[in-house]
Amino acid sequence: MDGGLSARRLQYFFEAVTTGSVRGAAERLGVEPSIVSRQIQLLETELGVALLERKGRGIVPTDMAAIVMDHCRDRQASEQALRARLDEVNGLQRGDIQIVTSEGFVDILMSGVVDEFCRQHPGVRVSLKVAGASDAVRAVVHDDAHIGVVFGAPADPGIRVVHTRNHPLCVIAWPDHPLARQRKRPTLKDVASHPIALMGPGFGLRQLIEMAELSENIVLSPSFIANSIVTLKRYVESRLGLTFTSANSVVKEVARGELVALRTTNPIFEAAQTRLIVRANRPLTSAARGMLGRIQASPLFHGAKP
Repeated sequence: MDGGLSARRLQYFFEAVTTGSVRGAAERLGVEPSIVSRQIQLLETELGVALLERKGRGIVPTDMAAIVMDHCRDRQASEQALRARLDEVNGLQRGDIQIVTSEGFVDILMSGVVDEFCRQHPGVRVSLKVAGASDAVRAVVHDDAHIGVVFGAPADPGIRVVHTRNHPLCVIAWPDHPLARQRKRPTLKDVASHPIALMGPGFGLRQLIEMAELSENIVLSPSFIANSIVTLKRYVESRLGLTFTSANSVVKEVARGELVALRTTNPIFEAAQTRLIVRANRPLTSAARGMLGRIQASPLFHGAKP
C-alpha cells in the first residue's frame, strides 16, 4: 500500500456497487466480468476486509463497503475541485458537462439553451440524457450527471435544488375535443370518461397521477401505456384519446394548433414542480456553472407563468 490504493480497483468496486452487479460494472466499463471480479478481490486483499457478498445474480455491499464508497466519492469530489480550479484558468474553452432531464424538456433545452451553449463553446463536450424522475435524481447524487432538470423530482438529501418552478400537470387533447370545448377546467372524473394513455408504472409522471387518483378516490384505466412522452403525444395526435403531461412538453404542438394543454381542478396536478438540481457540496467546473446559469435563465424557469 506504499503507493496508495489502486485507482483502477476503486473504480471497478465503485461501478459494481453503483450498478448492483459485477456484470453491470463490466458493461459500463467495457471489460469482461472476470476482470471486474479479480480487481475487487485484489482490493479486498489490499484492504484486508470483505466488501461484497454474492446474492443470486447481484451483490450486496458489506458495512465496510459503505466506508470505501464514501472514500471513492471523496476522491471524485477532490478531482472535480481540481478540475474546477484549472477550468477557472481555461474559462469555457474546454471541459465536459453531463445533463440529465425529463423527456418533456428536451425540445425546450435544445431550442436556444443547450444548443446555443454548444455553438458558443465548441470545445466543451456536452452530454444530454433522458431519465425518469427517480433515475435522474440518482444520476446527480452518484455524480453521473452534473445538472438535473427534473419534473416531479423526489426529495433527496444528496441534492441541492438550484431553482424550482411550478409546472402544472395538464390534460393533453386535440383542439376540438369535447373537454377542450367546455369552458370550465376538467376534473379527473371528466377525463375518466374518455380513452386515456399513461406512462408505465414506476415513472414519476405516473406516480403523480396515482397520487391525484387517490386524492379524488377515482381510478383512471388507461387504454394505452407507453414509456415515452413522444409516444403519448402521438397517441393524442392520432385522436385516439387523452394523456397527461406538463404544457412544456407540447409547446411546439400547441403552437402549430395540433394539441391543447388543459389545466385541471386537481390540486396535486396544479402543484407539480420542475426542479433544477445539482449534487450537494459538489464543486462545478466553469463550464458546468455556465450551463447551469443558462438553464436557470431559460423559459423553463424564468418564462411566462404557466
